[in-house]
Amino acid sequence: MSEASTIPVPWRTRLRAWWEGYDPLEYVEWRDGASLDPDDVEVPASIALPKTMSLDELMADEPSTRDTAGESVDEAFLEEESPDPVWPRAKMEISQRVFGRGFIVPGGPEHAVEVVRSLGLDPVQSVLDLSMGLGGPAAAMAERYGTWITGYERNRALLNLASTVLTTVKSGDQVRGNHLDPDSLYLPRKKFDVVLSSESMHRVQDRIALLGKIRNAMKDWGQFLMSDYVLPQEGQASDRLMAWMRNRGEPVTLWTREQYEVALSNQGLDIRVIKDESEQHAEMIRQDFAEFVTSLNANKSVTDTPLGGAALMDLAEDWSRLATLLQKGELQLLRFLAMKPEDS
Repeated sequence: MSEASTIPVPWRTRLRAWWEGYDPLEYVEWRDGASLDPDDVEVPASIALPKTMSLDELMADEPSTRDTAGESVDEAFLEEESPDPVWPRAKMEISQRVFGRGFIVPGGPEHAVEVVRSLGLDPVQSVLDLSMGLGGPAAAMAERYGTWITGYERNRALLNLASTVLTTVKSGDQVRGNHLDPDSLYLPRKKFDVVLSSESMHRVQDRIALLGKIRNAMKDWGQFLMSDYVLPQEGQASDRLMAWMRNRGEPVTLWTREQYEVALSNQGLDIRVIKDESEQHAEMIRQDFAEFVTSLNANKSVTDTPLGGAALMDLAEDWSRLATLLQKGELQLLRFLAMKPEDS
């Protein structure tokens, strides 16, 4: 066990220091040089990238912040009989506490609305969302633009919880969730004005076939807005990127920008915009975690249960790795806007 993992640093402060780029020993050095109580001192801003720590280092010897005897335990952090290997219940709950109700990705409702602002959504348009998650982004779009959204989600654990979450968020009743099996998916021909896919294509093995189904389902002059993680260039991925890919819990295949351009063009889609959102995505990750950390004491059940604490550390480590990859240029997040011309 490392020296840093046994130091009596408050959990909230340790996580903030880690996220802002300090490894444990660096944090100890900074803390020992501070004249005030660590809880009362703001960790200085750092331009250093987040560094990966093991869960053992982050969680070892971490005392509970309160006596829970006689108090009810948050059911979200009880052991599941058969947890989903990619999205156990604790991870879904932690994600929502970090990113917002119904969200498992950074940005929140404001970003979800802003992303589609240029599409000119209105209540008469039909929208297909192929990366629904827990439904938060789709509900935010429905509330802002009055649209009705047909949502699809591959992970059944997410889909099952989404059915509950959508009943608790504004305009959630305007989102219809369905299970997505890319291989057996059937989409009606020329049904949708807009098709959305957010950071999910890299998990689809036969995405050529899926792109063909998407094109078939688009109306003439329909719009396809897709974002995904891509390799900056062909070649072997870095060790850091390979570690992130292994941590996905499911097969991942990364394409390059050029591969997506060819695939979209081969479907007869007219690519209008390709935008690199890597820097913005990394910044949203940092901002959402920073806001969560500053209010962590209000979410005592997260640190008072081993399952909740472990889920939080797993989530934070995963997103920290992604932010590092994006900032180092080892991975990119690109957004493509393509239009389907009128069939001849």
